[in-house]
Amino acid sequence: MLPATSEHQQGEIRYRRVTAIWKGSLCFLFLVLCVLLLWVIVAGQTESVEKIYYPMAAVLGMWMVGPFFFMFWTRSIQRVAMLVSWDNQSLHAGKRDIPWNQIRKIELATPARSKWQLSASPMYVLFLKDGTRVHIHTDHLFGKKELQSSLSILQKSLQEHQELDPD
Repeated sequence: MLPATSEHQQGEIRYRRVTAIWKGSLCFLFLVLCVLLLWVIVAGQTESVEKIYYPMAAVLGMWMVGPFFFMFWTRSIQRVAMLVSWDNQSLHAGKRDIPWNQIRKIELATPARSKWQLSASPMYVLFLKDGTRVHIHTDHLFGKKELQSSLSILQKSLQEHQELDPD
């Protein structure tokens, strides 16, 4: 994660690609173990009770870990390991450009649990002046200290831009 430079009013928040790779690798290893559980059943090397528990464990494991694997995999193969960047005019998150004068405040939030992905990823929430919200998902790529540090950098940058351009 690179800090913002206050002099030029530009900055970016990057995640470590290595973090996405090792977390994705752990998820992949877990998915391989789930497939091995299914293979043991197909190969006929199980007792009658194991034929019930192994598929349940494999399917639940794939359901719980599978979305994380794809989330980390997509983050690890992205060309640029940048979560958000900004310049004098706007904040850039993915393909979205949000002008500073439209942002009311920035907070850190954790959404309610999803029925498809059991562990909700922390995200930055941009509250816009028109009452809408923009979510920037962190995808479990930052620790608690990094989340708070990057949030304070974003809030400081917002405050600086609001002081320069009061509406």
